[in-house]
Amino acid sequence: MDISIDTEQDNSRAKTVLRTALKILIVSVFAAAVILLSFVEGKTAVSEKWVYLLAMALIWAVYTVRTVVKKGENHPDVAVLIFCLFLLWDVYFRILGKGNPVLAPPMENVFQVFWNDRQLILEGIGHSLMILVIGFTIALVLGNVLGMAVGWIKRLNDDLTPIAKILNPIPPMVYTPYLIAIMPTFTSASVAVIGIGMFWPIFLGMINRVNSMNQRIIDSAKVLNISTVTMLFRIILPYSIPSIVGNMKIQLSTIFMILIMAEMIGATSGLGFFIKKYSDYADYTRVLAGILVVGAVITLLNALLNMAEKRFIRWENV
Repeated sequence: MDISIDTEQDNSRAKTVLRTALKILIVSVFAAAVILLSFVEGKTAVSEKWVYLLAMALIWAVYTVRTVVKKGENHPDVAVLIFCLFLLWDVYFRILGKGNPVLAPPMENVFQVFWNDRQLILEGIGHSLMILVIGFTIALVLGNVLGMAVGWIKRLNDDLTPIAKILNPIPPMVYTPYLIAIMPTFTSASVAVIGIGMFWPIFLGMINRVNSMNQRIIDSAKVLNISTVTMLFRIILPYSIPSIVGNMKIQLSTIFMILIMAEMIGATSGLGFFIKKYSDYADYTRVLAGILVVGAVITLLNALLNMAEKRFIRWENV
């Protein structure tokens, strides 16, 4: 009996190792194709390609490590799709010379921007993240605290929820020209745009969470005859934290979009300014680099939120 179980376990481990090796092999083939193709001379000139090659190797390494750590559970679909996109771009635009070389520059040149303009890009990331953190923190705190109070106090709920539902659909960018005019600096105007844009959905979301709380939790708290402040911050807030963090991951892309659009209007720093500045000069190599940086920053922030959620939030609302 024990021999049979050991044999089954060995077979299972062997299958897992085989699946893992096969997935890594598939991704390795596509990664190697991208790297080898970059050495093929095309109709569009390439300045340098070492950053591009390093990036492709890094994507392959990240996928390989994740696949080994997750014991074969990590699928190759996304990695293969990324490498296929780079392959198609390189073949169609650089090697065959199709399309406008200004609008569709070689990816080798786009990735080289990350090194050549690294200081400007890092300053832009820092400036954008500063505005994002300040604006979103203000909206997160005020929206959730006021949302708890309004959701719990029926009179406030009846009076303010209809107003919030009217103001919530207004695009945040509508406020931007006016805020730029009245705020002392563009940075403060950008913070205000993010704060206003994210306050209403956070505010309404908290009201809805309070209204949809399990009645047994509310009844149990009422039996203890606790105060309103205790009810809000010791019962409702802990109950809502998993939903708040979960919604933050959804809201992150929205607030970053708001931030980039705000920076495109009149900023002198930030990722939106970087993209707008070089689009005005028709330097689409740097524009594409800026777009890729925005995507990378959003991906990294989402990954950090996922890690924080798994580490610090060990309960779920019921």
